[in-house]
Amino acid sequence: MIYRILEFLLKVTVFFYFKERQVSNRPSIPKGRPVMFVSNHPGAFMDPIVITTFAKKSLYFIARGESFKNKFAAYFFKLIHMIPVYRKEETPELTHKNKAVFGACSRHFEKGRAMLIFPEGTSKIEPRLRKVKSGAARIALGAEAQNDFNLDLIIVPVGLNYSNPKDFRTNVHVNFGDPIKVSAYQAAYKKDSFVTSKTLTRDIETSIKAQMLLIEKEEDDKVFEQIQSVYFKEMLDRLKVGKLTAEEELTLKNEVITAIDFFKNKFPDLSIRLSQMLKEYSAKLKVVQSKYPMFDHKVVEGKTSLIANFIGGVFGFPLFIVGALFNYLPYRLVGYFTNRYTQRDDFTGALRMVIGMFAFLFTYILFCIVGVNLISNWMIVAVIILLSPFLGLFSLVYLKMINRVKAELFFKKMILTENASIKKILTLRVQIIEELEEARLLYNKMEVNKN
Repeated sequence: MIYRILEFLLKVTVFFYFKERQVSNRPSIPKGRPVMFVSNHPGAFMDPIVITTFAKKSLYFIARGESFKNKFAAYFFKLIHMIPVYRKEETPELTHKNKAVFGACSRHFEKGRAMLIFPEGTSKIEPRLRKVKSGAARIALGAEAQNDFNLDLIIVPVGLNYSNPKDFRTNVHVNFGDPIKVSAYQAAYKKDSFVTSKTLTRDIETSIKAQMLLIEKEEDDKVFEQIQSVYFKEMLDRLKVGKLTAEEELTLKNEVITAIDFFKNKFPDLSIRLSQMLKEYSAKLKVVQSKYPMFDHKVVEGKTSLIANFIGGVFGFPLFIVGALFNYLPYRLVGYFTNRYTQRDDFTGALRMVIGMFAFLFTYILFCIVGVNLISNWMIVAVIILLSPFLGLFSLVYLKMINRVKAELFFKKMILTENASIKKILTLRVQIIEELEEARLLYNKMEVNKN
């Protein structure tokens, strides 16, 4: 019962937390048979919430056994389908309990249930897959072996791709991969169970990597981020490809990452020059954005209509006030408690999401109680409360519109005053785009010749 209630509330929270929610290959998830989901792990306990929402299945989770030390926590975690597993590096004295854990997993699979495992073991915000541990493979193979490989257990790899898991109203793409049939490893397992576990672990690792934004080398992170900011939309405009699907966009971004590595190896001078230009542009942009946060958005998106925004601002102001009235307090509370209790970056978004769920829920309940006492009409109060989260989102959009107008006015002022430093930034941006465009054409030519 508790799991079902939390599941519903969290699904609603995911809907409002993310601006764009995209899912790929969900039909590949088999029905009517046991499933093990294996995923990368960039966002702490936000990740199981997101996967549960989009997999549309009730899931059981493997979690760190250290979290179950408190009796109340252990009881609560079990109610929400969490299963403890103990790691040698943290609690070597408790690893003997893992045999029972593996047995519990097998029983869930025998009942046709679905489980979620993060085989990296720990979470970290980075576009890489850390070393995949063999636990998922051993659990899957062990469950099948106990049932003479008649379970028909399927492993579904998942790629979680957040635009920024720490911030509210950013984007998420959940990419489900092709299923792996555990029974296909039957002959190899009977011959050598240890080697087969290693083989399945490698296959799991490869499958997860294929579903995610993957930058193998940490030194390429910043370069890719800068290229994406400066050039990605421009590249799409020049290619005239229109609106990409989430999968197409992911494929294109991974191709850009491959190209970065290509130029580092084949044309190091060009790579170094572009890297220096991007670094210079990023530093100059940071100074401007400290005063005008929407500056880069304005540069990328182009001209903003002051007349249309003025009209929208006038007519939208009453809705902005109502949205702010109902949502400002919980919104500020979420920010306060998240900043107070976050110790790691990967926990920031997860805390913001869960704290937000309870903060807004309790606030709306309070407004509901007050509203009924003031108005004495349940129907009117219910409609207002149901509209409140949408009005809150409108208020955020309204504020962003105000910032876009400020950025547009700043541009017009810059043109009138001929601000040399801003013009240098824009000129540098144009130079970078042209250099990157030439590099793209060169890369495409080299790829065609190679094939």
